[in-house]
Amino acid sequence: MGEYVLNINGKDYKVKVNSLEENVADIEINGKNYKVNFRQLGSVEQTVKKNVPSQNVEKPVLQSEKKSEKEQIKKVAAPLPGVVLNVLVKEGEHVKEGQDLLIMEAMKMENAIHSPYSGKIIKVNVKKDDTVAEGDILFEIGE
Repeated sequence: MGEYVLNINGKDYKVKVNSLEENVADIEINGKNYKVNFRQLGSVEQTVKKNVPSQNVEKPVLQSEKKSEKEQIKKVAAPLPGVVLNVLVKEGEHVKEGQDLLIMEAMKMENAIHSPYSGKIIKVNVKKDDTVAEGDILFEIGE
């Protein structure tokens, strides 16, 4: 179906898409075959960060709920299932948009989850070594 070269932090990865049917892709990365299940979540941007090859998820799945007329609590959800390797922020800490919140391992790759907003960490729902499912709420961020 197509061959691609992904250059991630200066390193090339040869990716071949062998087949694509509904939500399953048969791909080959640097000579190793994988069957990948996927589904559209909206606008989730993914880039790769150095270390192993690691994946850096820029815009995790988000949900919002009103706390009051002025303040909104924004929830940051896990974009994919994995294991929490390190929580980088604490409740009460102020974070900036794009700041790393945690590192998780998924599919043998390290994934940095970034804050999509600036604000105060209201609640941290995970700790090191927790297993999370796609869509689990990791953090709540207030204004």
